[in-house]
Amino acid sequence: MTGNPPLSPYAARMTRLHDHQGGALTKVLATLLVLALLASAALFVYTRSQDPLALGVDAFVGYNAALADHGTPTDPLVTLEPNGQIYVATTVRNDGTLPVTITGLGQSPNDDQTPYIPVELHLGDGKTANPAGSTSGFQSAKLNPGTGIGILVVFAANPNLICSVFTDTSEGSGTEIRSFTLKYTTYGIPDSQTLDVGRTLVSVARPTRAGCEQTTGG
Repeated sequence: MTGNPPLSPYAARMTRLHDHQGGALTKVLATLLVLALLASAALFVYTRSQDPLALGVDAFVGYNAALADHGTPTDPLVTLEPNGQIYVATTVRNDGTLPVTITGLGQSPNDDQTPYIPVELHLGDGKTANPAGSTSGFQSAKLNPGTGIGILVVFAANPNLICSVFTDTSEGSGTEIRSFTLKYTTYGIPDSQTLDVGRTLVSVARPTRAGCEQTTGG
């Protein structure tokens, strides 16, 4: 049985060249993959360490009929009502260096102990504290660096409020309406940021246990 004939010098050189080029291409592709992974990791760390969103100087407050009795304009005070709603109109801008896309409301800290929580986000003019002056629903909004949009945040009675933390005589201090959390993405990387107006917009009296149970049905 005869074996394969030996390669000619030319064929041998071409085979070695092909193997060398193939190995070089593999190395280049592997290097590019590693660089892409490092760049993605760096972008993820950078975006998650930033707080690019900021609120405008002005914020405007409105109420629905259930909270018609809300104290004075300079010192508003509301109580927990089953159908109570508070409207906050303001502007949010991107003070970061990368474009962001606002995707909706995020969960605020201590939601289960806060009588009124943010439940809806609308686009608006940043001044009209009434849902009638805003969009009927929220669509993702892209903000390039240095740009901003008007929004309306709807606060409503918290259906998951823990009534056991309250007493029958409403002892203790109440809460404040002054902040909310927005979800956003940067180049597809999700994150959230809690935004504080910098002052109390509305004071909320501490509810009684009975008032809490009436509101939550618990």
